[in-house]
Amino acid sequence: MFKPKTNLPLSVRLQPGARVMYLNNSLISHGICNGTIGVVTDVNPTEGYARIAFSVRGSIIDIDIYRQTHYFNINGTNCSHTQFPLQNCFALTVHKTQGLTLPRVCLALDGNIFSPGQAYVALSRCSSWNNIEISHLDRSAFMVDQDVVMEYQRLTTISNANPHLFS
Repeated sequence: MFKPKTNLPLSVRLQPGARVMYLNNSLISHGICNGTIGVVTDVNPTEGYARIAFSVRGSIIDIDIYRQTHYFNINGTNCSHTQFPLQNCFALTVHKTQGLTLPRVCLALDGNIFSPGQAYVALSRCSSWNNIEISHLDRSAFMVDQDVVMEYQRLTTISNANPHLFS
């Protein structure tokens, strides 16, 4: 019942060395946003914080992350859920990698790709083909948006009819 009311996980296991993903945009001023990956450096259950080292713009930001409480209503009852805005992070979805450049990627380009352009976004996150590993490859992962194809054909027709229009 709680899951649709908040993006905080029901549980998170934190210990030094664990990889985690930050889950909101409250630290934008530090360059940390929803989807930023970090490593737990310390956990202080007495004070209710975890210290996380994030790699941001070529430097390390070591910051205390405190539990947050989300308040909501279920069937007329006031409820709350308190949790760190972190989730354990062993992998990233294509959606979470948009805008990132990753040094190395391992991709599963399979039937779980569900939207046109996702395979391209996944492949384009790495700056070198030598650092891309594809563990699963299925032709169905490469979908084309038919509206984009029609627009391309329309623009090609206009361009061919008037070659100086787009020069």
